[in-house]
Order: sequence, then C-alpha cells, then structure tokens
Amino acid sequence: MMMAVPGILAAISAPSCIALFSHVDRKRLLLGLLSILLASNLIVALSTHFWLTLAGRVLLGFALGGFWTIAGSLGPRLRPGKEGVKATAYVLAGVSIGTVAGIPAGTLIGEAFGWRAAFETAAVVTVAVGLLIVAFLPALPGELSAGISQMLSRAGEQRIRRMFAAALLIYVGHFAAYTYLAPFVQEFAHIQGQALGALLFAFGLAAVAGNLAGGALAASSAPSSVLIMTLLMLGSLTALLMFVGNPWLLWPVILVWGFAFGMIPITTQIWCFEASNDRVEGVQALLVCVVNLSIGGGAFIGGVVSGRAGFTAAIVIGAVCAALSMFTVMLAMRSSRPVSCTD
Repeated sequence: MMMAVPGILAAISAPSCIALFSHVDRKRLLLGLLSILLASNLIVALSTHFWLTLAGRVLLGFALGGFWTIAGSLGPRLRPGKEGVKATAYVLAGVSIGTVAGIPAGTLIGEAFGWRAAFETAAVVTVAVGLLIVAFLPALPGELSAGISQMLSRAGEQRIRRMFAAALLIYVGHFAAYTYLAPFVQEFAHIQGQALGALLFAFGLAAVAGNLAGGALAASSAPSSVLIMTLLMLGSLTALLMFVGNPWLLWPVILVWGFAFGMIPITTQIWCFEASNDRVEGVQALLVCVVNLSIGGGAFIGGVVSGRAGFTAAIVIGAVCAALSMFTVMLAMRSSRPVSCTD
C-alpha cells in the first residue's frame, strides 16, 4: 500500500497539474510542489501511526506526479532550438538517475541507520533542490496547455497508445520483480545483510550506467533503444530464474538487469518527446500517469503472486511483461516506419 498509494496519486496529479495550473509560473509551481514533498518526507520521518504515514505518502504522490511532469518538459523552454534537445537530455538524465538510484540508496540508508533516516535524508535533499531552483532556474511563465480531454485524445493516437503500452508493461514487470528481489535472493541465493546491500548498490550503479548509455542510444533511435532495453530485461530476468543459486553468475545477471532498468526512464521519455510534436507537457503528463500507475500496479501484482506462489512467481511476471513489452515495441516500430524526431 505504501508504494501503490503514491503511484496512484502521482498518476492523477500529473495531468491535473497541467490542466489546472497551466498559467502558473513554472518556477513557482515547482517550488510549491517541492514544499509538499518536503512536508511528506517530514511527516513520514516523524510519524508514529500508520494513518499519519499513509497521509505523508499521499502528499508524496501528489507532489511527485506534478514535479516529474513539469521538470521533465522544461528542456525546450530553457534552451530553445537545437540546444533544446541537449537540455532535454540533461533534464531527463537527472530524472532517470533519481528514478533508478533512489530505491537502492534508500535501502542502504535504511539498513545502516534505520528507515526514518532515509526519509530525513530525502527531506534534506528536497531543501537542497529547492535552493538550487531559487538560485538558478529563471522565471518561466505558464503557457496554455492541453485540457484533460485533449490529452486523452492524444492518447488515442496509435503510436502514442503503443508507446504507452510498452512503457506500462516494462514498468509493471520491473517493479513486480524488483520489489521482491531481496527476499528472492535471500531465499534462493542465501545472501544476507551487507552482501545483499552491496548487491542492491551494484544494481543501482549499473542502472546509472544504463541511463547514460540509454540516452546515447535514444538520441539516434528512441524506439530501437527501448527494444534493446526490453531484450536485456527479458534476458536478465530469465537468467536470474536459472542461475540464482550460482554466485558467479548471479552478480553479472543482476548488473545486466540494473543496466536495463537504467535505460527505461530516459529511452521511454525521449520516445515520448519524439511522438509528442509540440504538445510536450501534455504527452509527458500522460506518460508520468502511465508510469506511476505501473509502479504501483507492478508492486501490487508482485505482492499478490508472491504471496500465493512464492517469490519466484514475481520474477516470472517480470519476464513475461518484458516479453510483451518487447513485442509491443516491435509492433510500434513496424507500423510507424519511417520514424524521425520531426514525425
């Protein structure tokens, strides 16, 4: 529930922020969302009751969806023209690295100093980000954006629909499997304590490397980079099921999985930007909606199947979703040739 609730709220807030605050200065809007995020982290860190913790997670979901949408679409406004592509790549790299490194970092801090320390650290980071925005981000007046109905009409376009389907499947598969990676490895590889923390940290480092590689690949062909990512995800999850008991093979398999996951955010978002034409914020909001529903849905599905059939079932779900995502990407590439950034 603690993962599903923020995901659902983020999915709702992403398009809502675009529709309701289209005329609000983007710098002020980002600072407002960061204030909500700060309150969320402090509430959870200081909470002594379940419902108070859940309230903090609700605030997290609202802030996350809006911030991800607005920040992820600022590149073209900060650097118009050709420089906008490079600016977008930098912004997406930051979003992607935060996405792939956040969970392993939080796990390490939680194991070393307690779970409250992870949220206290997040609060400090939130304040630091706010100060950086105040110091370096210029005022960016709000622009007329698409309403909810217009966003939904864009989602009905075939290439947008298939892109969202591929993203949904790969995120569901990853979080269904990754949420239960630690107990799966503990049960079948007998890795505990610091060794488990080191394995998750290595996963995070590999994800950062995958993010950098994914950005370079997506610059030449975003759909092809997503296809490569799904192949790596499918191969690594299949290999994990086969070789979890072999420590010499387990580590390389985990590194490949981490590398593949690192590619997901930046490759799917650049693909989204290519398909969005001049409606960047609207399509970005829909992608954030899809991704956050997938994160919460993936964790929920993983919990259900692992509770009924064991942790191995969660890894199997991840592999199946990766295969379906790969097929969807291939279908999208076949139906939309030739694809270009000016499509």
